[in-house]
Amino acid sequence: MPLFLKKQHARLLIFLLTFITVKGVAQRVFVHDAGGINRSYLHYSNSINDDNNSNKPVVIILHKNGKTARDAFSQAVWKSVKEPAILLFPNAIKNVWNCEEEASANSDVLFLKFILSETYNNFHHDRNRVFIVSDKENECLVKKFQQQYPKAIVTFETWKPGSDQDSLIVLNGVQSLLRNKTRTDTTFSLWDNGVRKKMDPIDSLKGYRLHNRLILEVRYGGFAMLGTVRTGISDGTYAKLYKSNSFLDIHLTKWMNDSMAWFIDIGRLKVPQTQEMTTGGSMRTGGGMIIPITVGFKYALPRVRAHPYFLLGSGFMQVMVFGGKMNPGAMTSGARPNLNAEMRMVFHTTIGTGIDLRFAKRFTFGAHLRYLHSANFESAGEVDAIRGFNLNVGLGYIINANSLKKLPFPLSNKK
Repeated sequence: MPLFLKKQHARLLIFLLTFITVKGVAQRVFVHDAGGINRSYLHYSNSINDDNNSNKPVVIILHKNGKTARDAFSQAVWKSVKEPAILLFPNAIKNVWNCEEEASANSDVLFLKFILSETYNNFHHDRNRVFIVSDKENECLVKKFQQQYPKAIVTFETWKPGSDQDSLIVLNGVQSLLRNKTRTDTTFSLWDNGVRKKMDPIDSLKGYRLHNRLILEVRYGGFAMLGTVRTGISDGTYAKLYKSNSFLDIHLTKWMNDSMAWFIDIGRLKVPQTQEMTTGGSMRTGGGMIIPITVGFKYALPRVRAHPYFLLGSGFMQVMVFGGKMNPGAMTSGARPNLNAEMRMVFHTTIGTGIDLRFAKRFTFGAHLRYLHSANFESAGEVDAIRGFNLNVGLGYIINANSLKKLPFPLSNKK
């Protein structure tokens, strides 16, 4: 095989080893190309879930000269480490930590610094609690590292080689270091996972999700009745429903997810009261009320804080008018006025659009436009239908802003 192909294969292997992990109880092997020399190290965490590795202490364990990182890791004692921690096992060049040659020692120091940087970038450990464990023979390398990077580690532990109980001695040393709450002189800030907090379902200020939210909203605005509904037929109530221009409604929305919701709306279209004096001295008066009740569905476009939506609904509408002629003189004598009343119950359909803006944890503000179209009915209040446009603004209150029920992935907490 040509030499350049061998180099290409070697580079590909290094790339794969770097990004493809070899797992065995949260164990990984990483390879780093340092000046044309492949340097490897083994990563072990006693946290089952990698998400729990953030802000954990780190212990670098240097193997004995003549051994390997795999040999150091093969001791079963590491599973006995009680405090959650990250353990790093670097491999020395030719399995020897060489303090006598300056170039080799500097290369080892840079390698140790590199694996600490990589561990922080990948797992975000607590940089205030970094320790090194080695035997007495390699203490010189640890001291050299501490001299060049005095802020990188807190302290180190060494033991005398040659004992059959080396693994237990090392374990005790690691346990002792982890129990040591001493930190570096320079305090590093702990890792703050902004993405996780942004998606935290408890704090709904972050994320502005609609899923499973129940919003109660009060809306107020104007109403423009279509001229085509006017009949000009007086029914004895003297009410003029076509002059209705003030609309107040209570709007309840239940979001099933971030796009779909059902709603119920109860409104009141105010009918202006009519009072007219006739030439005979009597007074004609009229008034009424229009109450539409609507049930339907909403579809919201995907946005973050502002949620534009469309709606379609249907329901029934109660139309009431009353009025008649009154003689002021008769009223002063205690006579009851003779008033007429008309009532209509009709179905209606509404379509609309709008936008809701969540500006606080429990409050929304919205602007809405919808069209109401009722079925025809026998003329009452000089109209035979209620049809027109309603433009309003509303203030909403999120009833279950802190709800954790039925939250979608990835909002659900990982335990």
